[in-house]
Amino acid sequence: MSLISIPALAIIAFAAVFHFYWALGGRVGLSVSLPQRADASPVMAHRFGWWRPAAGAVALWLVALALLLLGHAGHLSLPLPPGLVRWALLLVGSAFVARALVPNRYVGFFKSLRGTRWARYDTRLYSPLFLLLGLLLVAQALER
Repeated sequence: MSLISIPALAIIAFAAVFHFYWALGGRVGLSVSLPQRADASPVMAHRFGWWRPAAGAVALWLVALALLLLGHAGHLSLPLPPGLVRWALLLVGSAFVARALVPNRYVGFFKSLRGTRWARYDTRLYSPLFLLLGLLLVAQALER
């Protein structure tokens, strides 16, 4: 296990556990799990009925990402070409970095709406984790 893959897998596991927990009905952290408008209402309130299945889907994608990372690091045999795994890690890592750094109204370090509870969590927890995970995935993809 490399020094790059260990923290990346820890972040992925942390996020996957929370998403599975929410998908199964958990409530801790739910109030700051979606971006909020200035009035603190969820941006995607009209899709709130889909929140739990969507959280489950995110958890499954995170597990798939962990498997790709383990496969690329040589700890798991995958039925995928190594080049495809490398490109997938580069693509996902780049998307995570962009999510943290690209200016947006609701998410990232340079978001314009900063006064909500969600925005504080995003600045202090979510965006740093997205940036770190993205950089780790890119580094791991470029390592081999």
